[in-house]
Amino acid sequence: MHADILIAGQGIAGTLLGWELERAGIPFEIADAGHASAASRVAAGIINPITGQRIVKSWRVDTLLPLARDTYRALEAELGVSLWHELRVRRLYLDECERRVFAEKQALGELADYAGATDGDGFWIEGAARVDVAALLAAMRARWLASGVLREERVDFLAAREEHALTIDCTGAALRTGVGQPGAPFGFVRWQHSKGEILTVAIEGLAPDVVLNRGHWLLPVAPGVACVGATHAPSRRDTTLTAEARAELEASVSAMSGRVFAVTGQEAGVRVYVADKKPVVGRHPADARFGVLSGLGAKGALFAPALAQQWASHLTEGTPFDREVDVARVWRG
Repeated sequence: MHADILIAGQGIAGTLLGWELERAGIPFEIADAGHASAASRVAAGIINPITGQRIVKSWRVDTLLPLARDTYRALEAELGVSLWHELRVRRLYLDECERRVFAEKQALGELADYAGATDGDGFWIEGAARVDVAALLAAMRARWLASGVLREERVDFLAAREEHALTIDCTGAALRTGVGQPGAPFGFVRWQHSKGEILTVAIEGLAPDVVLNRGHWLLPVAPGVACVGATHAPSRRDTTLTAEARAELEASVSAMSGRVFAVTGQEAGVRVYVADKKPVVGRHPADARFGVLSGLGAKGALFAPALAQQWASHLTEGTPFDREVDVARVWRG
């Protein structure tokens, strides 16, 4: 006998959704084959309140950041795994244009509560954090495999529609890259893709609670170990490791740290998003037996907790989805 609800995919979106359903006492199953192109596999888990070349506050960060903190700390307590790490970001100017943009926005108060001390080379960002996404996914996968909630297989959406009252698509790149799950219900969405590559490097002398950011980020993850990334290759859906990305990232490590380092690893994943860069959540506008939680792009660690809570509220109280992220906004029937 199948549970009424099937979650398709156990990346950051499917994991947080499963956690919220579990907390709400809603029975569910998860199907996930573990896909090589999934962005969650290589996600740095950085939550940065001020981002992008335009130097803007992350969308709804004032609300989403405390909610994310509470969620990951609750997961830490439940799982006995360290997940939430407070950080500061040292944002280094790429050029004079960035210096001018920051000065203008700081003067207008647009970066309030997060922009800290500044100098001729850059400024500090307060309130950042890193979520250990790999540890979270591994711990929850082990938990759900042991309980029989998770089965390691791809989803046939046509079959799932007959076996479950609701199938929620959290497959991310595993589906959007064209891997053959039959009957994929959200093909009408104009999904966009971006391949990203990261390096792991052996490097000494970095402050353990500081992320360096200058076009790319340089993130300490353990004593003498850091990750640098991620590259951005729009429309690319492959996970082939490239010498070009390695050279680009090595140059960034040198420019940001000025330290000797050695590359010890290289990985790639595929981000999935839509044109407005906001996530996609809600029920299929033409078939309520399908739902979606996807399109988190590079901000899955920040977005996923709130979106999962929206689903839990919808299922327990009938709460409508936020119109800014509801899949209905991109519906083309």
